[in-house]
Amino acid sequence: MAKKEKVDYEAQLIREYEHWEYLKEHGGSDPNFDDGVNMNLTRNHIIYYKNELEDLYGEDMGKYPEVYFRELPPEVEGQYVARADEIRDKAVEALEIYLADANFQYLLCNRELLNKKEADNTCINYVLGYVSGLAGALKSDDLITMRRHAFRPEGYQESFANCAEKVKQILIKKRTEQPETIGNGQMTLFQIGLDIGQCR
Repeated sequence: MAKKEKVDYEAQLIREYEHWEYLKEHGGSDPNFDDGVNMNLTRNHIIYYKNELEDLYGEDMGKYPEVYFRELPPEVEGQYVARADEIRDKAVEALEIYLADANFQYLLCNRELLNKKEADNTCINYVLGYVSGLAGALKSDDLITMRRHAFRPEGYQESFANCAEKVKQILIKKRTEQPETIGNGQMTLFQIGLDIGQCR
């Protein structure tokens, strides 16, 4: 029978308490779940490790590490997100950065010059959807989506640049091979569902 690996429950408890406090103050970076969900998950870890210590030491209280006696963190609402106001402010700034980005504007103005296969191959609709998605998140106060943009808009700008380069290569080839098929495609922000006035 395999020997059960020894676990340092004291170190685990210290780590989980610190993680709970960090989530409460600074928030996490989970792209799908609110901080409250992860705080409650961390709380469950604390309960688990305390129960393990109880199974190990029973009523011999002198053997318990000091951290065992720390108060259990409270349950929090699953919708809790730390630094909510900061996230909202930074998300508005990110949207403004995107709208002023030359590569985003290029994609916006040239999307209709691509056929379906070209659009799929360049992922242009998906990339432009980052911006309309952020605008929608600002309107609906979707903090998790906003948080994905708030602190690293440059990552999305890289996507604009990479996609714009792919589109440029396609259009250069089309101009060379089929000059009569290229017009002066223009689109407005409202054509991709952005009502920017309501996002500020």
